[in-house]
Amino acid sequence: MGVCDNKTNAILMLVNALTVLVGILVTLCGVLGILKQDTLSDYSGGYNIEMICYGILITGIIILIVGAIGWYAGFTSNIKVCRVYCVLIIIIVALQAAFAVMEFLKKGDVLEEVESYMNATFNETAYDDMSNSTQKVVDLIQETLECCGLNNATDWTGQLPASCCETPDSNSTDSNSTEPVDFKCTVDIAYDDGCKGEAMEFADKAILFTFYILVIGFFIEFMCIFAACWVVREARRYSKIRS
Repeated sequence: MGVCDNKTNAILMLVNALTVLVGILVTLCGVLGILKQDTLSDYSGGYNIEMICYGILITGIIILIVGAIGWYAGFTSNIKVCRVYCVLIIIIVALQAAFAVMEFLKKGDVLEEVESYMNATFNETAYDDMSNSTQKVVDLIQETLECCGLNNATDWTGQLPASCCETPDSNSTDSNSTEPVDFKCTVDIAYDDGCKGEAMEFADKAILFTFYILVIGFFIEFMCIFAACWVVREARRYSKIRS
């Protein structure tokens, strides 16, 4: 068969070239996660980071292999390779559909997990009484979500964590002095929102975002199946003409 006989072949090759790129990036994320799992464990809340990282690594490798097969199918118009590719894509679509159903059914459980994690992480009212690893987690949550305390800033006793406030430029100085200002976070200037509510909202949006990604994935995968079937059709027709 010829190389890239028509536009369908070119589309199949382009989509799967991008798939290969995504597979490489996901694989690299998995490798980096495995190498940095000791650091990530400080923010895991007891979850098995190693298993998650290996799961990401395996997912990346699968995406890479499927993308490579699809690109080769488009490049060569090989009927057997196209059939294998279609079968793999159909299996992936079925798995994604199962995942989407599970995500919908388990949404409430996920939000409960987030709520429990926040309650456990912010279970002490004095920031200075927390362990160093817990302080890192609290600071990361408060800085990322721009929140303070479990429900609000008044949940903390004693000095508020600096992460409860928008930290001014470290180079800022008092108008009457050349010395840097010693910044202290107070309830008056702390973030208004509590971290539990913000985390729950973030998790809800993350689940919705995942659903949108799955929908886009379904569209691309069905397009790939159609393209592969079209390549098979054209390959058969070309074979009949030659014979």
